[in-house]
Amino acid sequence: MKICKELNYFKIIEILVIFIVAIMLHFTFEFSGRNIFVALFSATNESIWEHIKIVVMSTYIVTLVSLSLFEKREYNLWTALFFEVLSQILALTILLYFYKKIFLVENLIIVSIVLVISLIISKIVECYIEQKFKTSAKLDEIFKYLNIGVILLFMLFTFYTPNLSIFKMKI
Repeated sequence: MKICKELNYFKIIEILVIFIVAIMLHFTFEFSGRNIFVALFSATNESIWEHIKIVVMSTYIVTLVSLSLFEKREYNLWTALFFEVLSQILALTILLYFYKKIFLVENLIIVSIVLVISLIISKIVECYIEQKFKTSAKLDEIFKYLNIGVILLFMLFTFYTPNLSIFKMKI
């Protein structure tokens, strides 16, 4: 079954770039001297939420850079991007909680594998949405603002963290 015939060289490169940017964002807050602006995009602690944040922010950064460099705009880009990010959030939450319950020690290799698996899942979701659901320009515009809302929520939760285990549980 070919879910995504477009999971091609470019999408694989995107996965690798998002992975590299996420790793960089894991350390930039400390390297910046705990700069408040950098905290908006970087991990500020070792919680599951902050690990999800750096993957989501990396995806948005890579997508925006890609759009500015290649100027290739799908008419349902924002819709596909929203569901890509949503699938990252869900996959990472499930996989990281599962990892935390199975392995009682921190293992960078396993966390990295979890990250790559979630990126592959999210790229398949993105491709599927791009291919199967051609949204109107108006609906895609709504998803553009939903994506902005996701970014703003991640930024808000950086400083005002809800009292939930996902914001406190360390990897």
